[in-house]
Amino acid sequence: MELRTKLGAAALLAAAAMATAAGCGGRDDDPNPTPDAGCTGVCSTDAGTDAGTNSDAGSDAGTNTDGGSDAGAGGQIAAVRKLSFGTKATLHDVIVTDVDYEKLGTDGKQWRSFFWVTDPAFPKEGLYISKFYDDLPDTYRPQPGNTVDIEGYFGTEPNYQPFSGRRHHLVNDYRNGKTLNITVKSDAGVEARPAANEVTVEDLQASLEAAQNTASYLGTRIHLAGPLTLTNPQPVQFQRLDSEDAGTIYYGFEVTGGILVYHDKTRSRNLSDGGTVVGCDYQKAALDGGAVTFPNGISGVWDTYTFAPCTNGSSDITGCGNNSSDSGVPGTDKRYTYTVIPQDCTDLPGEVDGAAFP
Repeated sequence: MELRTKLGAAALLAAAAMATAAGCGGRDDDPNPTPDAGCTGVCSTDAGTDAGTNSDAGSDAGTNTDGGSDAGAGGQIAAVRKLSFGTKATLHDVIVTDVDYEKLGTDGKQWRSFFWVTDPAFPKEGLYISKFYDDLPDTYRPQPGNTVDIEGYFGTEPNYQPFSGRRHHLVNDYRNGKTLNITVKSDAGVEARPAANEVTVEDLQASLEAAQNTASYLGTRIHLAGPLTLTNPQPVQFQRLDSEDAGTIYYGFEVTGGILVYHDKTRSRNLSDGGTVVGCDYQKAALDGGAVTFPNGISGVWDTYTFAPCTNGSSDITGCGNNSSDSGVPGTDKRYTYTVIPQDCTDLPGEVDGAAFP
């Protein structure tokens, strides 16, 4: 992992995202893959020199198992979510809201990026974008506030991708040598991105019951109104399940109303090189006996969560090289659920025992 000691806020965001997304790639080398095909053999090494072969594409050749073909009254992103997997689609004048993960290739020029876009004409609609190193322009590094056109192919992140598996996305069609193409229309800065959607616990509870092609606010920035209380520091849905660290690691916490908060970008951690990442670790504070509240609510991206365990017992869930061929939500019979994904500690202005934290 390419983390650094005592990261600042901006670096913490990028490094924590890197820890989340790196590892088993999305390509199944079977020429006739089944939908949600599992990872076979050695997947992406994340070297960044694949010479045009996207080892993290993950688009399914089958049909959209979320069902439905009626685009309804929504905008262009809602229409894309109704398409069959593998269908070509173009989004016009969408705005980059947040960057989930990015990495510079070994050539020092090409960028690999996972990011979210929102249609400002329909601000309750967002979508995840998976850009590989050689997608065009290969040197493009998305920044919040960029207005872009994106031409790609609709599908899902691989079901064996830890945490983001099964998430709807646009991606390239590497099997047929077709790139994801991005046209930057303007770069007005982070202030240009749409304001976070103001939501209540009841809004998100209703979204939880819907499939990805109809769930409200999915892929967009939200602000969940407060006051909120951290009600469970170790919800079963976030439990790690495999032969190593099973039952000892939980990837987030739960707040009022059963809303999950995935804390990968905000938690504190010790690094293997002896360094530390200092975050706003409310889970630890709660486990230490503190009463955690969010008087003014919390912000982040509302999107999917699933868990794919390592089959070889590695303690590095994102780099084990052999994740399960299937995934799901621990403690449930669901293949995925939804969670708030704070992007940094400014998205989580909380208190512990009535005092600002950290």
